Amino acid sequence: MGMATLILNSGRCSWGKCIFCGYGKIYKKRTRNGLMAILDDFFANLKGDSVVKIFGSGSFFDEKQIPKEIFEGIVKKCTEGKISEIYVESRPEFITKEKILKLKETDAEINIAIGLESASDIILKTINKGLKIKDFENAANLIHSLNCMVRAYLIVNLPVKNWKRELEKSVKFALNYADSIVLINLLPHENSEIFDLWIKGEWKFLSKEEFFDITSKWKGNPKIEPDVETFKFIPRFRDIKILDGVGEEFLTHPYFEVWQDYLQRWYKKPAGKDVILFLPCSAKKPYSKSETHKKILDILRRLEEGKYVAIHQVMISNPGVIPREFENFYPFNAYNWDEKLENEFIKKRYIEVTKERIKMYLQSQKYKEIFCFLKYTESYGALRLTCEELHLNFKNLLGKGTYEKMKSEGKTSVVCEDALNDLKERIVTI
Repeated sequence: MGMATLILNSGRCSWGKCIFCGYGKIYKKRTRNGLMAILDDFFANLKGDSVVKIFGSGSFFDEKQIPKEIFEGIVKKCTEGKISEIYVESRPEFITKEKILKLKETDAEINIAIGLESASDIILKTINKGLKIKDFENAANLIHSLNCMVRAYLIVNLPVKNWKRELEKSVKFALNYADSIVLINLLPHENSEIFDLWIKGEWKFLSKEEFFDITSKWKGNPKIEPDVETFKFIPRFRDIKILDGVGEEFLTHPYFEVWQDYLQRWYKKPAGKDVILFLPCSAKKPYSKSETHKKILDILRRLEEGKYVAIHQVMISNPGVIPREFENFYPFNAYNWDEKLENEFIKKRYIEVTKERIKMYLQSQKYKEIFCFLKYTESYGALRLTCEELHLNFKNLLGKGTYEKMKSEGKTSVVCEDALNDLKERIVTI
């Protein structure tokens, strides 16, 4: 038995006000011809006795999202394809006897998922869900009366007091009505209010480890399944502007803080990159387009392929640590920090803040070797203090003597000839 998932960008949810959901606020909608083309392509590759899951940005039974002719087209294709099991999602207000019976014409087992989220009317109001427990109960009873299956979504880590206790109550309640329950790890969608709460520091997502620890008490229950990542989670911002300045505001800016939180508690370095090479930032963004990084990359790329791919390039700057693969993500590609404007206080703060960020990052990633190519200034100082505290060895590929010579000659860039010669000679030892 095969399993296939159909994602329909079906436009804005008719409710679209839940504080945790970004999908429901999507306004772009495919045309009917476009939706039919997607259906044709999807079902053309399916074999009989398949399980089909249909996801959208709201409710499958809402005709504003899934027009009647598209709904009937899905029924027809599922029938012709001899699909054995169908999963769809809907808010309770769109679930009717007529629509369920139409879907049952496929002769497939029908599973209808409802976003219950919490079994508390107070919490449902707090998260602006737009329904009450009774609405869920009525819909579940209707679904069961027509010999179909109920699937309940419950959200872990809602921004409410005593959420762990409330989660236990919700699971207990849902087990009385649902044939299966999905425990969803709440992650901040870019278009959601929960994302704004994260930026403000009023709420934090759970790491994968935290989520599985909390849900482990239901691990043995065959009706309950955890869903740790419902979408590819990367911080994406609506309010985009250049963060230009030097000072506390531009060192601990909320956008930088949430990115560092993400890198410390969610991100995992690419497989096989067991050597970290800390590099400086550059005025030009993204870094790889600057003359500084072009020259560094030219040397790195001359290494044996195995050595080059094992090196994880990570920049250190006022936003924190920035892995190369994120250099063109906002705000890493839209900030300016002029070192010439630093005073002694902000230099001290830079070291304090950056040290903590590097520490949290290195504790979460576990590299086999640590190198840097940095001037012996604040970024280097933060890295040195971190490695001393964590009892980690590291090596600067820019020699101290070379740096002192550079300073005496008034050279301020790590890509002057002397510095690059150090990099060429020492990088091969990695």
